Amino acid sequence: MTVAIGFLALGVDLGSLYFEQKTLQTRADMAAVSAVLNLDDSPAQNAQDTVAGNALAVADLETLSYGRYLYDAAVSPEARFTVGDLTDTGTNAAEVVLTDDAPLYFSSLFLGSNSTPLSASATAARFDFASFSLGSRLLSLDEGLLNALLEELLGTSLSLTALDYEALANTNIDLLTFTDALANRIDLTAASYEDILTSDIDLLDVAGALLDTGLVSGSTDVLTAILNGVVSSTLNASQLIAIDGDNVALQLEDVLGEVSVSALDILMTSVEILNQDHYIEASLNLDIPGVLDTDLGLIVGARKAGSGWITLGDRGATVHTAQVRLKLLLDLSPSLLEGIGEGVSVLSLRLPLYAEIASATATLADLNCDAGDADDVVARFDTGFAPMTGTTGNHVLELFLGEFDAPTFEDTTTPLDAALLEPAKFLDLELSLLLITIDLFSLNIKSHVATGISEQPETEFLVSQIGETQTYGVEGVLSSTVASLLDPDNLEISVSNDSQSLLGGLLELLLAPVVALVNLILTTLPNMLLTALLTPIDAVLDALFNLLGIGIGEADLTLEGVSCGKVMLVR
Repeated sequence: MTVAIGFLALGVDLGSLYFEQKTLQTRADMAAVSAVLNLDDSPAQNAQDTVAGNALAVADLETLSYGRYLYDAAVSPEARFTVGDLTDTGTNAAEVVLTDDAPLYFSSLFLGSNSTPLSASATAARFDFASFSLGSRLLSLDEGLLNALLEELLGTSLSLTALDYEALANTNIDLLTFTDALANRIDLTAASYEDILTSDIDLLDVAGALLDTGLVSGSTDVLTAILNGVVSSTLNASQLIAIDGDNVALQLEDVLGEVSVSALDILMTSVEILNQDHYIEASLNLDIPGVLDTDLGLIVGARKAGSGWITLGDRGATVHTAQVRLKLLLDLSPSLLEGIGEGVSVLSLRLPLYAEIASATATLADLNCDAGDADDVVARFDTGFAPMTGTTGNHVLELFLGEFDAPTFEDTTTPLDAALLEPAKFLDLELSLLLITIDLFSLNIKSHVATGISEQPETEFLVSQIGETQTYGVEGVLSSTVASLLDPDNLEISVSNDSQSLLGGLLELLLAPVVALVNLILTTLPNMLLTALLTPIDAVLDALFNLLGIGIGEADLTLEGVSCGKVMLVR
């Protein structure tokens, strides 16, 4: 009986201590959560109020620490929390240690004390996410350009119209719906969303998933043409939708459903990724006065490793857009140079123009999840001038008039070098003088200009701007750059070799006034070109970059959505 009573006494005290420890742990959990829920507004006071509201003294809150919690499966749980300061950027967690005295009953007879100290700790973290994208997305539709992009991948000719593409442009799909449809296509319905979005897929999977959602109304000819194609290339789904950090991966199901994009954006971004470093040719009808024809050569450089088109991440997540090279051959109306000289007729006017657009980078620097009013800042991005330096140097745009050898232009691993630029024939003239007609008089042109440094160190989004696009960088750089390219101080105009040999013999037979007229043309032509060609060239580039969604000297940053206040007990 004595032994039985002894074990009963021990059982009562152990049960009581277990209950007290469990209760203290629950109170610690609640205090940690309360602090994290109010990180931006008196977290210590809220933690103390929670402690006091649960029948403990404020003094029982032994420590309250703030810091950064990053989930990493490769790191032990106790090492994932880094103590910092409440004011530090990126602070998202709080650690609480509570102490209390638990009463003893029968054990007090043996221990000589009526109570024993207990301690409980808890760490809670708040995971705030943003989804954002940067750079080249199609802003206008031109079936010539879009068909050329798809033809390069499918190995077949297409005759799709702008209306076919508009059906995709007018369809918004949330990323959760798209990812579920994609999982069905690649037989990963039992996999996690992280596994799906890091899997290899091809263009057929993307087109099929868009079709499977059943949301595309109107024409589905674009998707059908892709599914009927004989060639398809592989990309990784993370190049479309990047998951930046394990914290995001933990709650993808909640985050994906909050982001909606157009079906055309999903499709053409896939095409852009697959076409990287491919040389694509297209003939465009931009309907610009003075421009007879526009032949385009396009190369999109490789994206930064691990950078998706849309990035889902918390503070520190980075998105990067690729470098683009363009080669334009513009057939211009000879009437643009009317009045070049008495007895002078312009037979043809063609300009070979190269453009190299550097890359752009934006990093999510801060999220303010306490922003409630429409005018409150909810997100801030680091968009300083340093990330805007592409492989061509500290500028975002270079323009060249002249000719590059094909390997030089098509190799995006090295910058276009102005020293390798050769003069190109751009103007054929006919001279009718003293009953003599010279119809092989050609002129060559060469020019180069580089400009545009982004000096905007950060870009902020208000609550009312969620879902909108902001442009940062150098405004008005395109028109000023074209003007600099055509500036007489930058232009080199010369008579072509063939014409020079012909003229050499003829000019000996002509009178001095004829020679003077030729020299006058070479002297006055540079200023005429600036006046006559600035408007059409600027209009062509502006229209083309609008088609590609490229802001010259600028970057288009879109805050697709913000997911705030998801609090978890992490330890």
